[in-house]
Amino acid sequence: MRKIVIVITILFLLFSLGLIILGVPYYKRNYYSNVIQDKIIYIPTQANYDQVKKLLTPYLKDIEEFDKVAHAEKYPEKVKAGRYKLYAGENNKVLVRRLLLGKQDEVHLRVKPYDDLYEFASDLGKNLEGDSLKFINYFKKQALLKGYKDVEELKIYFTPDTYYMDWNTSPEKLFSRFEAIHNRFWNAKRKKEAQNLGLSILEVYTLASIVQREYVKKDELPIIASLYLNRLSKNMKLQSDPTVQYAERKIYGFKVQRKRVKNVSTDSPYNTYKYKGLPPLPICIPEDFVIDAVLNPANTDYLFMCAIKNTGRHAFTSSAAEHMKNAKEYINWLNSINIK
Repeated sequence: MRKIVIVITILFLLFSLGLIILGVPYYKRNYYSNVIQDKIIYIPTQANYDQVKKLLTPYLKDIEEFDKVAHAEKYPEKVKAGRYKLYAGENNKVLVRRLLLGKQDEVHLRVKPYDDLYEFASDLGKNLEGDSLKFINYFKKQALLKGYKDVEELKIYFTPDTYYMDWNTSPEKLFSRFEAIHNRFWNAKRKKEAQNLGLSILEVYTLASIVQREYVKKDELPIIASLYLNRLSKNMKLQSDPTVQYAERKIYGFKVQRKRVKNVSTDSPYNTYKYKGLPPLPICIPEDFVIDAVLNPANTDYLFMCAIKNTGRHAFTSSAAEHMKNAKEYINWLNSINIK
């Protein structure tokens, strides 16, 4: 009996030793820290496993141990493109599982009230996998499909805000997402409000783009909208400085910045000092709350506005004489502080 106990004990010890011999390497391979530092890596669309290994090598203590876990999980057959964050101290098991599931570190894309879609495409190219040319060419294709003569009409589909999306989001998926947002925004209530103003959706965006460029203080938005609607109803020229600036920049390039409008004779359909009515298309991508201000304007008889020095506010009036007095005072102030 004693011999049997000894044999069983020896077998148990040998079995335990075997587990240790086999288990320690397994545990180390899967669960020991292998990532050296925090780092973002970008795995391109259609990248293969060898490319992934090359990307990871500088940031892992032991690429061979990672390779063993990756093969055990069949990751080389299921590489997924994307932007992934490596965390210092992370083990191979966690890293491989995240890569295998395609759990990306999302891009925080800030869409601004861009003057034109080429500026927007440029920022997309800086933040997402596709380059700017890929995005602008897709926008042009969409414009043609929708029967638009100018790609800038697509401005109505984009809304300034911060969006969370995968780095490898395609132009198709990006536009589809914004188009869905646009369609939800234009519910029956807003369509009715536009109809009551006698404006199409494109005209609402065009007017909102002017208001966007005019306002500084948010509480003035419905008043500015009211002023321009009053001018439209009286068949007056809108005489909006931002439209002149847009017209000049459309000719000379959108990187050109002008602080003051001195020449209002630029021959462009966007110059509302020269031509009556709204410009052909929006002069920027307006924000949702600006569009709502246009759809729900204040009830005023204002026809003129002028910036008030050093406040960010405007002096509103229905009197041309009072406006000229306000304008003279503001111009004198600009001259006094040497703003050209």
